[in-house]
Amino acid sequence: MRLHSLELAGFRGFATEQAFDLDADAVVVVGANGNGKTSLFDAVLWAISGRIPRLGTEDPHLVCRFSETGQARVVLRLSRTDGPSPITIKRVFDGQQTGVSVETPDGTSHGPEAEGQLIQLIWKEAATAASPSDALATVLTRSVYLQQDLVRQFIDSVTEHERFTAVSELVGAGRVTELQGELERAKAAWTRATNSRAADLQPLRSRLSIMESRLAELKARQVPTEGRVDDAAWKAWWGQLQAAGLEISPVPMASREAPEAIDAAIKQLDGLRRAAERRQYQLDSLTRDLDGITAIPKADPTPIRNRVGLLRQQIAKTRKQVSDEQARVAEIRQLQTDLKEKSDQIRALAGLALKHLGKKCPVCDQKYDIKSTRARLELLAKSGHPTSADPSVPETLPGLLAILASEEKQLSAAELELRTAEQSAKDREAIELAIEKRFEELGFKPKGMANRDPSLREATAATLAQIQALVTAQRTGETFSLRLSRAGEEATVQELRREIESARAKLQEQDKNLESRTAAGDEAQQVIEALREAASRVVTERVKEIEPLLGDIYSRIDVHPAFRVVKFLASVIRGKGQLATVVSDPLSEVESDSPGLVLSSSQMNALAVCVFLSLNLGVARPPLETAILDDPLQSLDDINLLGLIDLLRRTKDQRQLCISTHDVRFGSLLARKLRPRSPTQRTTVIELDAWSRTGPTVSTHDVKCDPAPIRLIAS
Repeated sequence: MRLHSLELAGFRGFATEQAFDLDADAVVVVGANGNGKTSLFDAVLWAISGRIPRLGTEDPHLVCRFSETGQARVVLRLSRTDGPSPITIKRVFDGQQTGVSVETPDGTSHGPEAEGQLIQLIWKEAATAASPSDALATVLTRSVYLQQDLVRQFIDSVTEHERFTAVSELVGAGRVTELQGELERAKAAWTRATNSRAADLQPLRSRLSIMESRLAELKARQVPTEGRVDDAAWKAWWGQLQAAGLEISPVPMASREAPEAIDAAIKQLDGLRRAAERRQYQLDSLTRDLDGITAIPKADPTPIRNRVGLLRQQIAKTRKQVSDEQARVAEIRQLQTDLKEKSDQIRALAGLALKHLGKKCPVCDQKYDIKSTRARLELLAKSGHPTSADPSVPETLPGLLAILASEEKQLSAAELELRTAEQSAKDREAIELAIEKRFEELGFKPKGMANRDPSLREATAATLAQIQALVTAQRTGETFSLRLSRAGEEATVQELRREIESARAKLQEQDKNLESRTAAGDEAQQVIEALREAASRVVTERVKEIEPLLGDIYSRIDVHPAFRVVKFLASVIRGKGQLATVVSDPLSEVESDSPGLVLSSSQMNALAVCVFLSLNLGVARPPLETAILDDPLQSLDDINLLGLIDLLRRTKDQRQLCISTHDVRFGSLLARKLRPRSPTQRTTVIELDAWSRTGPTVSTHDVKCDPAPIRLIAS
């Protein structure tokens, strides 16, 4: 099945209605960039699949902004190779909804029925796909329509798994690969659900473990029953509690509130016992304090105070005597000082006179007895004034000072004794007051000091009796509580056993279910592995069949001077099919499974064209027996382009060729190279020019047949 004609209205760059005759072996579309070449080929893809993947499905921009009807309408006619009646596909889109119809000799279908009929007519294998329209669009863009802006996508940006999936679709293994993917997703969901159920069982397992531990603990604590609680003893015990002042109401022994009531009563008994023990401690402390105060002697500071007064008077008297004696001694010492000074002056005068003695007195100029005078002066110069007596210091002062020091020492000792006696009296008084206050705090006031000890002994005895009674009542209550608790534990043991049996049964059932789900998942995994192997084997075999064609096309276009061999490499990695394109240099035995690392951008484009044409020509039954190339001149160097033209000329007999170009000279070269070689062949040139708001100007003409066959001349 191949292209026959195309009508456009309001579709992308075509605002008004335009009709194209495509019933030719080769169709060359020539037009400057922006005149609608790509829109023309996109219309073919959209009419068949309802998709233009690179623009997005149902894209509102498919409708031309200058459309007269506000709709995009495409009518595509396909001619059958096995019959004269064409198939007419009509698709309309108003920006929101799409309408499609298919007309065949058997009638016209619309909507989903028309979509299904298209799948059956163009590519039956897509009928069982999860999204038939997407599968059909993928096949068309990988083997029929090489889009201008996605030339290298298949070998460059598309992942190896996506490449494997696309080739699987082309070679007839698409449903196997798709089924494998669906099974893998279902298996993953199944595994997640199984793991979730296993996780949901974990609380039940934990609860069962806790219950079993609790049961073992209760069994270990169980002891032989010591007898049942006597009803009379029960009532007597509650009577004792009320007599002890507990604010609690008795409950029947068989009631469900009995354990809680016993616990509450025991807590109150414990509180009363602790309060009584604190009172007993206070009474014991008070007894010790009374015993201690009786051991403290009663001190009377009055005699000591009188003795201190007498000592102070005596010290004052002694200090007066010391002061008088000190004044007299000072006077004598002053007299001694004056006499010594006078003697020193006379001795100095005598020395001076001796130096100046003569026949006459140097002072009065009288005669004198010089011998006697010299003797006297020498005596005075030696010993001073001979008539002055040296008064002596009395010896009574040291004795008085010693007496004063002794008396002051006696006073210090007496004052210390007085302070001690006074402090002892104060301490005793404070203790007496504290004891009286503590007696008041304990709630009784003995009459007189003589009655304190008996009152204290009576209170102590009463408190001890109260403590003993409370202890006895508390122990009785604990015995009752223990017996009731053991009875309750027995009931708890039975209940736990029933719950454990129920939980075990439920857990066994769920574990069996998990085992069956796990077994089903394992079987599904085996099926998935088998599908992986089958898909990989089918794709590998078909790829090997296509590889010679790919190598031939690659060598004709002459992509690279060194890497002259290309092949496909199919494999399964981590459960996913992979398809890589490998280029190699047979002379140096160097190869690369990443062509983008060793080829230039233009060489990569040439390789992509080779892969596209090999898939187009190598598929036994392609969706359309047509190869559409959108402006390959923009992607290839001149050398590669000439090789491509030569290849297309040889391919024209096997496929209908639709090629667009923006270069007029290249368009002329294409028309000349692809011209008919016989009257039964046809080559058409469509020129798009002068685009305006109504669309481009379209002119069509046929290329004349080659008048003479090609002849080879050997030189």
